[in-house]
Amino acid sequence: MRTQSIQRFLDTAASLAQALDTFVDRQRAVTQAVRDKDWPALEAALREANRASEAVGMLEAERASAWSHLLADLGLPTETTVFRASLALPLDQRSPLTDAYRALRLSALRARIENQALNDFVGSAASALATAIEEIFPGRKGRVYGKSGRPKAGAQGALVLNAAF
Repeated sequence: MRTQSIQRFLDTAASLAQALDTFVDRQRAVTQAVRDKDWPALEAALREANRASEAVGMLEAERASAWSHLLADLGLPTETTVFRASLALPLDQRSPLTDAYRALRLSALRARIENQALNDFVGSAASALATAIEEIFPGRKGRVYGKSGRPKAGAQGALVLNAAF
């Protein structure tokens, strides 16, 4: 039973690491489409990124379940870390568990970094665009000031630009 629980966790962790790497690839496609201003490609890349995100969510739930079963088989509390759980295993089974965990953490870190980079890029592009629109159309809407006296971004109405300009 313990061997099955360990193998289930290892398989699930490997699948989740692969799904996170796939998600990172999809995020990079989104970034490239935004940089290229290729809106049809952006739509397709976002659709693929959403699918990859759903797969990651599903596999994360499966991984959490496999981890809970493994801890129950080992007779350990639910808040036990991977490294503490590995101490309850025979020596030959410790390394695969910790290696799978490290690989999963690296994949998650790559996904977090890529996601933050995309968020920063899109945020700076949106800020630059908002500043440009404010300069071009200064009387478009009144400014809304916050408690600190600085202008706040108000709700912007739709603005349609003719691409032929």
